[in-house]
Amino acid sequence: MNKLSQEKSEYLLQHSSNPVDWYPWGTEAFTKAKKEDKPIFLSIGYSSCHWCHVMEKESFEDIETAKILNKNFISIKVDREERPDIDSIYMASIQMISGSGGWPASIFMNADGVPFYAGTYFPKFDKHNIPAFKSVLAKIIEIFQNDRKSVDDHSKVVFDGLKNLFENSVNKNNKIINNLYSKLTSQIKDSFDFEKGGFGDFPKFPETSKLENLFLLGKKNNSNELYDMVQLSLGSMINGGIYDQLSGGFSRYSTDREWKIPHFEKMLYDNALILNLLCISYKITENQNIKNTILMTTSFLMEEMRSKENLFFSTQDADSEGKEGEYYTWDYEEVKENLSEKKFEVVKDYWGLTKEGDLDKKNILFVNNSINEISNQKKISKSRVEKIIEDSRKTLLNIRNKKVKPNTDYKFISSWNSLIISSLCNTYNITSDKNYLTQAIYTAESILENFIEDEILFHTKNNKIAFLEDYSYFTNALFDLYNSSQSSRWYDIAKTMCEGTINRFWSSKDNLFYDTFESNDLIIRPKGFFDPMIPNPAAIAAQNAYRLYRYSNDSKYLDIVGKSLKTVSGLLDKSPIDLPSWFKLYYLMQEESSEIFISGSSEDKLHIESIRYLLSIYLPNTIIVSIDPEDNDFFLPIMQDRLKDNQTKIYICKDYVCDLPIDNLDDLKQKLQNLKGVYKLK
Repeated sequence: MNKLSQEKSEYLLQHSSNPVDWYPWGTEAFTKAKKEDKPIFLSIGYSSCHWCHVMEKESFEDIETAKILNKNFISIKVDREERPDIDSIYMASIQMISGSGGWPASIFMNADGVPFYAGTYFPKFDKHNIPAFKSVLAKIIEIFQNDRKSVDDHSKVVFDGLKNLFENSVNKNNKIINNLYSKLTSQIKDSFDFEKGGFGDFPKFPETSKLENLFLLGKKNNSNELYDMVQLSLGSMINGGIYDQLSGGFSRYSTDREWKIPHFEKMLYDNALILNLLCISYKITENQNIKNTILMTTSFLMEEMRSKENLFFSTQDADSEGKEGEYYTWDYEEVKENLSEKKFEVVKDYWGLTKEGDLDKKNILFVNNSINEISNQKKISKSRVEKIIEDSRKTLLNIRNKKVKPNTDYKFISSWNSLIISSLCNTYNITSDKNYLTQAIYTAESILENFIEDEILFHTKNNKIAFLEDYSYFTNALFDLYNSSQSSRWYDIAKTMCEGTINRFWSSKDNLFYDTFESNDLIIRPKGFFDPMIPNPAAIAAQNAYRLYRYSNDSKYLDIVGKSLKTVSGLLDKSPIDLPSWFKLYYLMQEESSEIFISGSSEDKLHIESIRYLLSIYLPNTIIVSIDPEDNDFFLPIMQDRLKDNQTKIYICKDYVCDLPIDNLDDLKQKLQNLKGVYKLK
């Protein structure tokens, strides 16, 4: 056992029995590297990473490779999910050095933590123009021992590059943003796959923030075309192998253009973000297939990813029994043997089963023919086809549940759980099922209980480290909870968390939010503006400040928002497609906004029905406020002079200037048509 045996991270523990003398990130490893004058080998990954498992099996479990590492290097293992700050800096260095990135991240650096060479997965033997790991080690040892000046020179170049990226990447001469809507629309259309949905060729990631921007653009332009681009993408994902056809839930990405062959790991953040997008889609289209997917995916999350503490686990692995996708793929004869002949003939065509299979001669379930197509082809009623598919789904799921399941990483991450709170709120908004709202509240309570010490919100329960993403996402989730529940408690906590974000991460000198506290153990203080996999935390922090300004009418929050947007204006103007969360903030600030206040008793029928209706429609730039019967002291500016109504009245306001109050649901629906927009069904 090495020094990882005392860690709590699932990923680090997976490597604790390696013959490599792994160290966790910390002073001990860096001190030893300096004392022994050795380079550091830093390996970054996560527990559900397929290629991390491959490299472990090929190299880190290999005795000869371990001897080379132990003799010549100080080896450090990092779980990127526990330390996204470390990952962001060293992933940037990999992209500088090799031109691409990914995991496992393999970095060679000096004893001060500055890289001089880096890559991702290195195979056991030379393969596809990638050198063998032992060959890389031999070259690094030779250079480090015989040409230290070259190592120092490379380290300086990389450090200067990182310094420029993280400290000087923002144009200090704030740029006036011009034609951003048309620019973004053009950039999206240039990269959009109009046949299969999504962006680019392959691999394909959900890229939910970009797709949400299409909803915003569609709303602004009252454009079916832009809405339909999102619907095409969501439909292709739902029908594809990236979506688990048996139990719900989405895999991290598709390895092909058609969304058929996934990289099978299921990430909590992906499913939360896709759920939010699906909820927006349903608000706009009321598409039943979208709703079914929402319900099936929330069921997967509640049944397979929820803990007894009402927190959600971080990931499910891609591998089981040593093979990627083994749990999810099906042998043609296996399916045939477990279904009746009639059912098999339907399922075979519906899920596109073949004897050749899709991956290692096994089938990945994806919708190959629609229910209507099969109904017409087989001369069977649509309802009968649906029943056969549902019965077959249950049969195959029962069989699959008896297989060896992929490993679950039981780590709790506060930021990712915050994303789930938001998605549960949005699921409640479209269904009015209070079970979802109740679960969102339970999870929020659990974060407050388990992740906050001395008024600091930590990233995980294991490491007492805080990041901007935790504060940003949790604050956003709390605002979502307030919006859905109309309980002032959640507004009050959201405001406190928003102010905590500003106090701990906002730099009045640089006019931006940093990713970490000012004091940290890294070679540079990281910050970011892009949305690689999750929404940019700085943009979400600015959105939260804007949201708080909208509720409180306090201009100090608007001042921070304006300065943030100015700081990023050069990047946003140049490439809005790469900064979708910043574009959303720009949209919210530029487009007409509204405030809706509902007075009177919360038990009144109109009060209940109006809130239910407001939550169910797509109003991205509207805040909803009502009286909290459990908090008589709760007051927001929109309530001014409107607290004495005996009966429910609905005030629709713009910049706090309100129209005459509405006292019935029909008039409310009519009044909101312009705000809501209309999806013109074909």
